[in-house]
Formats: sequence, structure tokens, C-alpha cells
Amino acid sequence: MKLTEIAVALHAQAGITNDTDINYLLTDSRELGSDAEHTLFIALRTEQRDGADFIAPLFERGVRAFMVRKDVRLRDVYRGASFIFVEDTLAALQDLAAYKRSLCPNCQVIGITGSNGKTVVKEWLYELLKDDYRIVRSPKSYNSQIGVPLSVWQLQPDTELALFEAGISQPGEMEKLERIIRPTMGVITYIGQEHGENFSSIEEKRAEKMKLFKGCSTIIEDATHQNARTCAAVMRALGYEEEVIQERLLKKTHETVLRVNLTALADNVRYFKNLLKPETKLTCMVKAFAYGTGSIEIAECLQECGADCLAVAVCDEGVELRRAGIHLPIIIMDPEVTALSTIIENNLEPNIYSFQSLENIIMVANQSGMEHYPIHIKIDSGMHRLGFDWADMPQLLSRLAEQKAVRVKSIFSHLCVADEPQWDDFTREQIALFSRCADFLIEGLEKRPEYVGHRPMKHILNSAGIERFTEYQFDMCRLGIGLYGFSFSGAQLRNVCTLKSTLLSVKTIRAGESIGYGRHTWLKEDRQIAVIPIGYADGFDRRLGNGAGHVIVRGKRCPVMGNVCMDLAMIDVTGTDAQPGDEAIIFGDQLPIAELAEQLGTITYEILTGVSRRVKRIYYKE
Repeated sequence: MKLTEIAVALHAQAGITNDTDINYLLTDSRELGSDAEHTLFIALRTEQRDGADFIAPLFERGVRAFMVRKDVRLRDVYRGASFIFVEDTLAALQDLAAYKRSLCPNCQVIGITGSNGKTVVKEWLYELLKDDYRIVRSPKSYNSQIGVPLSVWQLQPDTELALFEAGISQPGEMEKLERIIRPTMGVITYIGQEHGENFSSIEEKRAEKMKLFKGCSTIIEDATHQNARTCAAVMRALGYEEEVIQERLLKKTHETVLRVNLTALADNVRYFKNLLKPETKLTCMVKAFAYGTGSIEIAECLQECGADCLAVAVCDEGVELRRAGIHLPIIIMDPEVTALSTIIENNLEPNIYSFQSLENIIMVANQSGMEHYPIHIKIDSGMHRLGFDWADMPQLLSRLAEQKAVRVKSIFSHLCVADEPQWDDFTREQIALFSRCADFLIEGLEKRPEYVGHRPMKHILNSAGIERFTEYQFDMCRLGIGLYGFSFSGAQLRNVCTLKSTLLSVKTIRAGESIGYGRHTWLKEDRQIAVIPIGYADGFDRRLGNGAGHVIVRGKRCPVMGNVCMDLAMIDVTGTDAQPGDEAIIFGDQLPIAELAEQLGTITYEILTGVSRRVKRIYYKE
């Protein structure tokens, strides 16, 4: 669509120097792609920021088309740039998307709303139907007042089917989204209490959501709220034969997924930030594939919701984040000697824990022509893993002061029993020793001219420490397992991760028969046995077999029968009326990870990080 067509459609004033084709709409400067020339930046104004502040840096990166409010005063002269001036940029974005929708009158558009399951249903429908239609769909969980118009903008003249999510948080929002999406078929998933603070009841929230469907001839809602059944109903409405539906669903539902709730993650970050002073910085740990949840997507969410810094274990993890566009400072906790050049090339910040590691980074920084490259000094305050001792402080200070290749950005240590009250005296001893070491270094370094305005930060608190020893927050804290809903003070944090599988088959096994490898489970009566496509290669522990573990099917706990296989497991679903395609929850709200960890005699970290990478991650926002 040409810039002039956009201006005419919006009845807007414009100063167009190059009537270029616009292929992409951009509302977040951090998400600029490679085709800046054909991108229109829409400068939205929110409570947190004014998009107009990002015009200059985007212009430097090649963007030449901007939509701004009429009252914006441009601070610079942007030669060769085109501007469209509107009263309200959000309203104009929505109007533009509605206009784009009007250009596709023959497109079948499925609008999907509800409290939970929107993204899963959308993605499943896409996989089920993509071979038969030219389809566009909402990216990720784009279902807000901004996300919906960005989704609808993807429509093209040859689009045959569109799948768009719509979410609301207060009355009056759905009418705006309906005008943009104009669905021809409606799908409503489960409606619960989530984000209900602006509604008097679930009934009121439901009534608001139903406004999306005022122009629909078909509305689909499955009372069991099973995603597979909802998808089957949509396929029936589209005219598919039952045999085709079952064949495709069976193929599709062989999938085991880890669902990651990014809204819950942001809420947990907010909880921990509220415990801290406004000036205290927060580093979030995204090592080990973000504890098994997916480092890039988690890092993007943390970058959006106010993290000051990220930390990973090794260089490769940091490089992956940089290539994905993450611009926050990234600490490398376990920097390999062979990776120091790569660390510097990617603007990553190494943890220095020994004199040898210090000499290594000084040498590489000098070879790279660097001065004052940021490093982080690790103190061993009692965990006895890595770090400098108190006796090392004079020599360490002397070496740091006599060179200019690196500059200390922070000094930190790690608490080993902050979550165990019986060791609180030891934790306080750790904090005291760390503070003594850090203060010695800081007092010495502050006398150096290169540290004027660059006083090293101090940090020692982890997730448990933030809750239980908040008074020692110093300049920064590090948040890890607490991100995913684990509190050490009894706070009601939100569960972020749900591991789900799907019933492949359900059949009656007679009394006297055995189940699984080794014939360790024998039936005393006829039972309904289901098979789920998850095994120990996916992170489903073998110790859960033979009745030791359970999964949730239709709200009921179903014991695991026989040995857990590499790729499959068997469960007893007797009395549940379960059918192939039903969900089986391995862990989540109904079966907490902490309970599973306690049963296996391990910790929540191991459960999360043990989920194999072959398990698909699905990210969504409520």
C-alpha cells in the first residue's frame, strides 16, 4: 500500500517526499526488521513513553516513513523522510487496519476470543488448515488494541483464511476490535477469572467478548473447553469430512508442548520489583535456555517488562540473544577462555572469578584495543565454588588499579542457603564477608579517575534473598527461579509453565494383563488405559512410572501405568470418559512443579531444565 493511499484512507495531512510501498507497520523501535525502506513507524504515545522520541534513531537506521500526532514538534530536520499527521496515532492505526480489512471482502476471517486457549487454538487451526488455504494469523499472542491491527495489516488480496485473536481487559474495547477484524466465524475458548478486575462478573466479561461476533453467522464454543474438540468443530463448520478431521487431529495432537505464560512472567517480575527500592537494579537469569522455557522469548519479555540486565552461563547463550536483537547488558557467568574475543565482539560482560581469568580478559581486551571494558568481579563468600577470597583483595585491587583495559562494573557473590531458615546466621555471615570485600575494592577503585561516575555496583541477593533478606538489596539483585512463580516467603506468585501432552489412544485392558516394559504393572480389574506421547527423552522422569506419578486428564489425577518409555507413557483414565485428543497435564496450575520435585526428591530447577528441547514451546499473553 502506498503512503498516499494510507494518508487518503485516514483523511490525514501528510508531507510525502517518496511515495513508497509500505509493507510493514512498526510500533516498537526494537522490532525493526531488515526492510526499513518499506516500513511505516507509528509513534504511539503511552503512559511509559512517547514513540516520537524514537524517530531520530529509527531515521538513522533507514526508516523514512513516520506517522505522528499533529501536536508533535519534530526536533530535527529529516531530509527525505515522509510524515503522516493524525490526531491520535493509536486510533489511526486501528482505522488503517480496518481499511485494510475492507479490501478483503471475500476472505474468511475467524475471530478467536476467551480467557485461555486463544493462542493454542489459533496455532492448531493454522497447522490443520495451512495446506488448504492461503492463511494469515496473529503473530504470537497479538490480541490487544495494538496487536490486533498489526495482525490484520498482514491481509493480502489473495488471503483466503485469517485467524485473529482478540483480547480485552475492560468494557468498551471489543467494539473497536470487532470493527477491525470483522470476523465471519467466531470461536470462543474458556472464559475464567483472569483479567476480570474491570468486570463485575464473568457473565459481564463474557457479554463483552461476545461483541466480537455480532456479524458472524457461525459461533463455535465447546462446553468441555478441549482445544482439539474446538478445532474439530471449526473444521466441520468449514465443510471438512469427519474422516479428514480425525486423521489431521490425530496427527496434530501427537504433540507435547510446554506452554509459557508471558503475562504471568511479567506479573512475577513486578512482584519482585515492588519489594525493591526504585533505584535498585534487577538482573534476570536466562541461562540454560531460560531454565528450559526458551531464552529468546523470555529475554524479549524481560526486556519489555523492566529488567535492567540479563545473565547467562556461557558465551554462546549471550551471542544467541544478541543476534535476536536483545540490547540489554548481558553478564556471562562462566566465560570460557576461548570465547573472550567473541564476548567482546558481542558486547557481553564476563564474570571474573580468579587472577587467571582476570589476566585473560585484560590480555584479550588489550589485543582488541579496548579500554575500560566492563567486567564483574565474583567474591567467594562461603559457597566455595568460584570467586576471590578476602585474602586476595589487596592483590586484586592493585592489579585492577594498574591497568586500563577493563573496568569493574559490579562486584557480587552468591548465597547458597538463602531459602533455608535454619542457615540464616550463615547467610548473614556471607553477606557481611561479601560487603567487606566489595567495600574494600570500591573504596580503592573510587580513587582512580576512570571510576569517576562509574562506581561499581554491589549485588548478592538471589530470588530467595530478595524475599527474605530484602534489607541487603545493595545496588542490584538477581532474579532466577522466582521468575517462574516460586516464592520462598509464601507469596502467591503466578505459575508460568504448563507441560501438556495429548491422549493418542484410549482402550480397555483386561484384568490379569500387564502394562509396559518389564511387566511391572499388573491389572486386578479391567481399566481404561491411555497413551500419551511423552517419555523420559522429553523430561518425563522414569521414576514416575508404575503408579508413582500422575497426570491430569479432565480435571482428575490419573496414575502412570507401567514403565515410562523413551517417547511414550501409559496412564489409567478409568472413570474420566477421556477420549483421544484430550489434554494430559504433566505439570501446571493443577499439578505444581514443586509437588513433582518433592515427589522425585529433587528441585524445581531440575524439573524445568529437564524438559527436552524437542518439546515445542508455545508462548502466549493473556
